Amino acid sequence: MVADDYRDFGTKLLNPIAVNIPLGPMGISILSLVTAITAGYSFYIVDADLNNKIWLLIGGAMVFLTAVLDALDGIVARLRDLSSKRGDLVDHTLDRVADIIILGGIALGSIVDIEVGFAAIIGVLMLSYMGTQAQAVGAGREYAGLLGRADRLIVLIIVPIIYYFNQEQNYMELMCYMFAIVCTLSAFYRFNRIWAELKE
Repeated sequence: MVADDYRDFGTKLLNPIAVNIPLGPMGISILSLVTAITAGYSFYIVDADLNNKIWLLIGGAMVFLTAVLDALDGIVARLRDLSSKRGDLVDHTLDRVADIIILGGIALGSIVDIEVGFAAIIGVLMLSYMGTQAQAVGAGREYAGLLGRADRLIVLIIVPIIYYFNQEQNYMELMCYMFAIVCTLSAFYRFNRIWAELKE
C-alpha cells in the first residue's frame, strides 16, 4: 500500500492530538463510524445533475475525518497501553462497516450506476478479507497489493473534490470501476502470497 509508507509520518503528526484527546480508543472508533455514516449520506444525496454538488465536498471532508479518527484510535490505544484483541476486533469490524456505508452511499445514490458501485464494494471487501484471513490462518497480517484501506480513503477524499470542480468526466464512477478492478486483482495477489507462505 502506498499510503502505508507514510504511516510513521502520520503518527508523528497525530501524536499531540492523541496525548490530549479526552476520548478513549472505543469512543474514537465510534466517532469515526459517525463520520463515515455522514460521508455515505452526503454522497447518497448528491443528485445526478450535481445541483447540490456541495455535498461532494462535505462527503470528502467526512472521509478525511474518518481517516484521521481511524488512525487516531490505534495511536491512543498504544499510548495508553489499552491495546487488546477485543479492541482489534472492534477496529477491524468498524472499518468494514465504514467501507460499506461510504461506498454504499455512492452506490445507492444518483451519481454512479448501482452495479458499478456494488462491484466496488465487493472488490474492497474481498481485498480486506484476504488481509485478515492471512492472519487467521497464521500467515500474519497481509497488506500487499494496491488500494489498501489508507489508499482508498485518500482516493475517496480527493476524487469528490476533483468531481466538484470538473464534471467533464464522472470521476466518482471511474473511481468505483478502479476499486472494483484493482481491489479484486489485489485480493488475488494477496491470496497467492498467502498460499505460497503456507506452502513453505
